[in-house]
Formats: sequence, structure tokens, C-alpha cells
Amino acid sequence: MVQKAHLLFKFYFLLIIAIYTTSCNKKTKDEGVIPSSLVVATKGIPKDTILVTDPNLTLGNGIYYLNKRVYSGYIKEMYAANQVKCVFSFLNGQQHGLSLSYFLDGKLKESRSYKLGRSYGRSFGFWENGNPKFDFIYIDDSREGLQKQWYESGGKYSFLTFKNDREEGMQNAWRENGKPYISYEAKEGRRYGLQKSNLCYTLKDQKLKEKSK
Repeated sequence: MVQKAHLLFKFYFLLIIAIYTTSCNKKTKDEGVIPSSLVVATKGIPKDTILVTDPNLTLGNGIYYLNKRVYSGYIKEMYAANQVKCVFSFLNGQQHGLSLSYFLDGKLKESRSYKLGRSYGRSFGFWENGNPKFDFIYIDDSREGLQKQWYESGGKYSFLTFKNDREEGMQNAWRENGKPYISYEAKEGRRYGLQKSNLCYTLKDQKLKEKSK
């Protein structure tokens, strides 16, 4: 069972790396960085795979331990006996490499990339209908380059550009009917262009929910 789960993870890992590299070789002015250069090396991670419910698995100060030893390997969560919900890769007790989650039907829900516990590289996800939901780039937990979100219908929600986790460059957002919500350029802390209001909504599940102030 463990071997089967690991082979399934390896298949999806290789598939995602192929998509990751092919779709991200092109560099645009807005993106600023090339995501394929941010792929995290995972050669040092053992093939060991355990369940998240393993009673010998503990968490302390952000570090995972197995039998009181810092854990390196894969941790998986299941919907049922033969259905993988999530698979996370760990190195020295911290998330490192890809963390994958799946819908109940087995389709990929999210792929998030980490480097020693920090968001690093490209993270992306899908709605249950297969439409893209988000496509983000991080460097050491900081947003970098073009950050994209879509409505469940497939329409664009926001395309925001960041540098060192701060707005820099063109910022665009749309209502679900396709009408522009904001469209401005951020430059050295100032905004130039259409600003009907601050972007104060975020996508969560299938609805727009206002951010807490």
C-alpha cells in the first residue's frame, strides 16, 4: 500500500514538473521571474511514506518528528483506504518540495511548493470543475511576480504583480461579469490608474468573502 501510494505521488510529481517547466519557460515583463528556476530539489528525501494519523508522528515548534526523531519522507492523508487526499514531502521535519492535494474523484486540487518550511516557487490550484483557481509564485514566503486568481466560472478575478511581497507593476481585477474592478500601476509605493476602491475581497471556496480588517 505504501509503495503504491508513493508511486502514485511520483507519477503526479513528474507530471506536474513537466507542466511546471513547459508552461513557465516564457518570461514576461509582468512576471519578473522564471518559475522553472525555482523548482525545489528533493533528491535528499527518503521514499518512506506514513499516514498523518500515525500515533508516532508528532509536531513541535513547527518540526515533525517520527518516534522522537526529526522526520524526512512523505506524509499522506486519505479519504478512504485506497484514496489519497493529500501527500506532503518533508526534509528534516519541514515541508520541502511539493505538497499535493486531490478532490474526491482523484483530480488534482492544489500543488504547493515549499523549501525548508517556507513557500518557495510556484503554487497553483483548480476548482472542482477543472478550471484554474490560482497560480502564485513565492520566494521565501514572499509573493514575487504575477499572482493570478480566477472565478470558478473560468473568468479572471485578479492579476496582481509583486516584487519582494509588495505591489509593483500592473494590478488588475475584474468582477464576475468581466467588468474591471481595479486597474492601476504600482510604482515605488504609489498607484497610478483606476482605483474604484481597494481590492478588499478574496476568493474562498466558491464565493467571494470580504477580508477581515
